[in-house]
Amino acid sequence: MERKVFLERLRVRCAGGAGRGGPSTVPGAWPRPDAAPADLIALFLERLAELGADAEVVATRQDAREALERLAGVRGWPDVAAAPGLTWPSVAVRWTTEARDAQLGLCEGDWAVAETGAVVVRSSVEVKRSFSLVPPAAAFFVPASRIVAGLGDVVRALPGEGPELPSAVSFVSGPSGTSDIAATHVVGVHGPGEVFVWVLAGE
Repeated sequence: MERKVFLERLRVRCAGGAGRGGPSTVPGAWPRPDAAPADLIALFLERLAELGADAEVVATRQDAREALERLAGVRGWPDVAAAPGLTWPSVAVRWTTEARDAQLGLCEGDWAVAETGAVVVRSSVEVKRSFSLVPPAAAFFVPASRIVAGLGDVVRALPGEGPELPSAVSFVSGPSGTSDIAATHVVGVHGPGEVFVWVLAGE
């Protein structure tokens, strides 16, 4: 199926309230499309905790940077993979664009879904999909203003075609996990074994 047709079908489903991603028609359903930002943040953090991710709210981007540097220092992670536009001068970490050489990958969330605890990242020439998939740990900066209620909000915001259509869209909802036929659960096989999220309250 062509991408354009698939996305259009998904938009129609979400707009109509079919499935978890669309605006709910059930009275009192949560999260409501008009939920307060503070409530969306609280639900997002709750879902992340359920999924095994470490998350906290910080006041500023500088606070998030300092928290990441402290984490890298404690863990002994010298190399962090990130897009050039997301890096900053630091003596605590060495920046790289090669995810295979890094112990931690850093991305900025384009959106975050409160209902599922997923951080959404659009891939581009600079923002490589490998940043959130290849290193053993992944970290995300998420501006509070980009936390939305449901998946449908993200789908409706994505361009349907044209040059702005991203090559890939990643939904990261906690550490990677997989189970075999005997239900033996293993973390970190198909992606990062640890996920860290800083919600930027001031953005």
